[in-house]
Amino acid sequence: MVTWQQRSVTWWRDMGAGVVTAAAALAASLLYLLVAMVVPLRLSPDAQYWVGYAPQFAFVAGFVLGAIVWRRVMSRVSTPEQGAFVGSAMALGIVALVPILAGVYVLLFPLLLSIVTGQGLHYAIQLYPEPLWTAVDVTRTVATAWSPLVGALLVPLGAVAGWASQRRRRLSGH
Repeated sequence: MVTWQQRSVTWWRDMGAGVVTAAAALAASLLYLLVAMVVPLRLSPDAQYWVGYAPQFAFVAGFVLGAIVWRRVMSRVSTPEQGAFVGSAMALGIVALVPILAGVYVLLFPLLLSIVTGQGLHYAIQLYPEPLWTAVDVTRTVATAWSPLVGALLVPLGAVAGWASQRRRRLSGH
């Protein structure tokens, strides 16, 4: 019974770290979209389209990295400085993972569409390799139009959040 309770608490902490990381990634991405609407950035229509879709990928990347990485890397004896380092490293991981997720989405979209519409997979497979080249272009577009500016927001935010988390943990004794 005690082991089950400890696993349950650990699972909830992992999910909590994932939700916090996902919320930070989403907030930074939405802030970028707000800045992009106010400041006249010269983005191509394709870049504007994929930058608009990037927040959903940022949320997914943040949740996955937060839930998997944070509790595995940080321990009870970790210092706030180590928390800041891991927080900024996770932010860099999010910034790198979002373009990859966008590319994988484009790559798998014909297959998903054929499954949802009830068409055979042979129809979707006939479309390849064109989705592969499109996925490469989308990955490059998101990596150049979204990642640098969101990374400039997210890396310091991740460092402060990691530092604050480990400082709170040390002060509270948990």
